[in-house]
Amino acid sequence: MLSSTATPSTMYIDNPPPNYQEQARSKIRECSGVKSSLPTLFPIVTWLPKYNLTWLWSDFISGLTIGCIVVPQAMAYAQLAGLPPQFGLYNSFVGVVIYPFFGTSKDISIGTTAIQSLFQGQIYATVQAMPQFQSGQWTPELYAVTMSLFAGIITMILSVFRLGILFNFICQPAISGFLGGSALTIVISQLGKILGVHVSTFDLPYMIFGNTLKELPHASIDAVFGILSLVWLYGCKYACQYLARRYPQYKAGFGYFSMSRNVAVIIFTTFFSWLINHFGHYEKSPFTILGPVPAGFQNMGIPKLDMEFISHVYPNFPSMVVLLIMEHCSIAASMGQTSDYRINVNQEILTIGLSNIFGSFFTAYPATGSFCRTAVANKSGSKTPLYNILVAIIVILALYALTPAFQYIPTASLAAVIAHAVTDLIIGPSIWRRLWNVHPSELLVFACAFLISLFARLDISIYVAVGLSIILQLYRTARPNYAIIGRMDEDNAMQAAMTQKNEKSSALVNHLDEFAQSKYFSFTHPQLGQYIQPIAPGVIAFQPRENLVFENSLFIIEKIMDEIKTTTRRGKSLAEKVGDRPWNEAESSIKNDKRPLLHAVIMDLTCVNQMDYSAIDYLKSVANQAERYAGKPVSWFFVVNDSIAVRRCLLFGGFGVQERKGGGPFRSDLKKRHSEEVRDNDSCSSGQQSANNNDIQPNNKKEHIVEVEDIRQHQDHPCKKESFLSYSTNSDDHQRLGNSHLDDVYPYFFFTMADAVVAACINNKVPETPSPSSSFSTHESNNNDNMDDEEKRIEKQ
Repeated sequence: MLSSTATPSTMYIDNPPPNYQEQARSKIRECSGVKSSLPTLFPIVTWLPKYNLTWLWSDFISGLTIGCIVVPQAMAYAQLAGLPPQFGLYNSFVGVVIYPFFGTSKDISIGTTAIQSLFQGQIYATVQAMPQFQSGQWTPELYAVTMSLFAGIITMILSVFRLGILFNFICQPAISGFLGGSALTIVISQLGKILGVHVSTFDLPYMIFGNTLKELPHASIDAVFGILSLVWLYGCKYACQYLARRYPQYKAGFGYFSMSRNVAVIIFTTFFSWLINHFGHYEKSPFTILGPVPAGFQNMGIPKLDMEFISHVYPNFPSMVVLLIMEHCSIAASMGQTSDYRINVNQEILTIGLSNIFGSFFTAYPATGSFCRTAVANKSGSKTPLYNILVAIIVILALYALTPAFQYIPTASLAAVIAHAVTDLIIGPSIWRRLWNVHPSELLVFACAFLISLFARLDISIYVAVGLSIILQLYRTARPNYAIIGRMDEDNAMQAAMTQKNEKSSALVNHLDEFAQSKYFSFTHPQLGQYIQPIAPGVIAFQPRENLVFENSLFIIEKIMDEIKTTTRRGKSLAEKVGDRPWNEAESSIKNDKRPLLHAVIMDLTCVNQMDYSAIDYLKSVANQAERYAGKPVSWFFVVNDSIAVRRCLLFGGFGVQERKGGGPFRSDLKKRHSEEVRDNDSCSSGQQSANNNDIQPNNKKEHIVEVEDIRQHQDHPCKKESFLSYSTNSDDHQRLGNSHLDDVYPYFFFTMADAVVAACINNKVPETPSPSSSFSTHESNNNDNMDDEEKRIEKQ
């Protein structure tokens, strides 16, 4: 709101807090209407009408590439989970069919993942040890259906209540550490199969690694398939990278050949396995193979649940959902940043829920977005999520046409495919150094997630890492950064910097123009701190650099009070007898204290965008403490931004007008209507201008309209609501606003530090000409000889 006052060169600005009822009506209007919500629920309607042949060709190439990868990976990951291989194919079919209609990422491929399969395998191992499973009451189908159905239901609930914001509480070091530790755990769990060693893959990772080393002398012929598969996978990868750099004109061809290395190794090893078993006439294969894989969708139908089984596995539901959302949303957000598009986290969670709910009808176990296949889809040039439809067609063809060949796939080759697929997630020492350089706490969170995953279950590692990151964030919030602000004469600072002389600040210049033109920085500024001097005797400027909320408000007011007691003296001396002093200051008796009295406190709230009741209550408390310490009224000046929340809290605390009743705390300004303030301001300002013409002293460079009466004299003034510390300035910056100076309708709110300092110094009755005898240092000022009448009166008390 903008209104002009009696002074033509001054414009008063206010942004009154909005009405809560009107905000609610606006939100209801935004959310109403099916037409407006349709693109949000079905993002496909926004891009499908624009679909073209170029996109179709790119999606065809991506779908064909991912389809060749997903078939061997799905069966391999199902075995990692301890389930029959066809379960992985069921899993990979449902997600890719649903995602194009609801997804917001062009690259995501929903299906089996290594980390989720490993976690499901850890849970499934506990189920297999139960008597109900051994007796046949509990089956793999029951396990897969139950876990998938409840994973979908829980994620759907999170999406409906728009709780995707909780994903933001998982910091990047926690995700990176968890993924790196999980990838290393998967590699360790597959070493035994690659080397032909029979060890339990459901023990803790360090135990699996130790048992694998102990059993190496008993390695079987499976090691031939496993080692040769790894040689092919890594050799093809690095050879294609080298050839792409050497012959950049064939880079695309080498890229597609490298992407097909997974399906190539499965085809070749399966062919050799069939030759050996077919022409060798073995009763039993000399090496471990996958075995018969049923064709088509087996056991498809309405999910059947067992309450006893649900009571056994339900403690794992939270961990399962956290892993599903974390794995999916992290890769989706990463691909979005790479390809310059934005995902909707709640919509992505919705797709996870729908995929798993429908997957339970196809006997699929929990599915989510895959790191490996999503990255491949991005590199292969996917344009829209529609490439998933081709992936689904390939999975169906594999289920109905290729299952006779799947039984000859060597398990060592599948293990090599799994280990090779996750090695890119293992983070090397370069990232560790980077985290350390940012802050040691970042490396601590990463290390906890990484190491715990090697010595405990995966869910414990992510819980510890996320919990630690939240604790660190709460500590940072509870102990925010702050600064004590001083002023710097730019010309003197530049001259001192050029001469490289360590001289103390020059004598205090009290002219208002000097304060208006000065620069204001923290005393701890790394480059300019040595040139900063206090603003004026008895004027303290404090700058919180975080939001003021209940976690940190007590800490902030303690620091404000510490600064007040450090740089100013008491308005009333302590008693001579120690027994008559307060218990907490029994030994603090300083005679002939040369520090100034406290006159004003400037709060720079430009970095604060949120305040709550606790913060403003503590701020009122410290205002009362400062007044008791100074022994006289102390004014508070605020440099504000455009935050409605901060402004509302300050007005609630009474800091807009700072009126008192009977010497009590400030009265709230929220009850005053803005329209009344502007009307009173128009009428009273004209009256004040005519009444105080004798006090106006024009300057040759700038015009200052100054009223320097004591604030207490204005308590009964008819215009006490208005800014009795207002002034107008005709500067170059203000000429852009039509030679008008911007001021707030509330007398203690300002838009710049310079305006607040000038107002504080006017209130402090700083003389307009410098005193030759006055000198000024960083935290000390000898001003007893220039003490005003008010200070002398307080000293006599």
